[in-house]
Amino acid sequence: MKKQKLTPKQEKFAQNVAKGMSQKDAAIDAGYSEKNALKAGYVLASDKNPLVQQKIQALQEKASKKVELDLATHLTDLKDIREGAMRNGAWSAAVTAEVARGKAAGLYVNRSELTVNRVDVMSKEEVLERMKQLYHETGGILPTGKVIELEKEETEDAEYSLPQGST
Repeated sequence: MKKQKLTPKQEKFAQNVAKGMSQKDAAIDAGYSEKNALKAGYVLASDKNPLVQQKIQALQEKASKKVELDLATHLTDLKDIREGAMRNGAWSAAVTAEVARGKAAGLYVNRSELTVNRVDVMSKEEVLERMKQLYHETGGILPTGKVIELEKEETEDAEYSLPQGST
């Protein structure tokens, strides 16, 4: 059984489509007449021409693998950039490349913490004043009670409340 091959025009059409050209432009560039290029492009890329479809798909897959970014290649490229920068005495660029390698490898984690009214950095008076503000802002939702004075070791279990008469 003889293996079917694409004609030179079909091959050129498939290459053009795989490069991203429209079917019409790919057909014209492949040598089909401008007058019939729209129809030719449609027919060439349709189910009526499975060899052309297969060729387009194969070319697109080959191209995508060529530009595919994988972690190993990326890390190697960054290492090469770092080493080149170090050879040229460009220490800032070398450090930047090395940090980028670390980030790509997952060695760095960006963390941010929003701190608003952290009780552990507020004085007792500031805590009580803030609780009083919250009590008034919330319409009295906070419970009233008394402040219990504790030693530092005992403060983990302590509950602070508003002083009597602060409502």
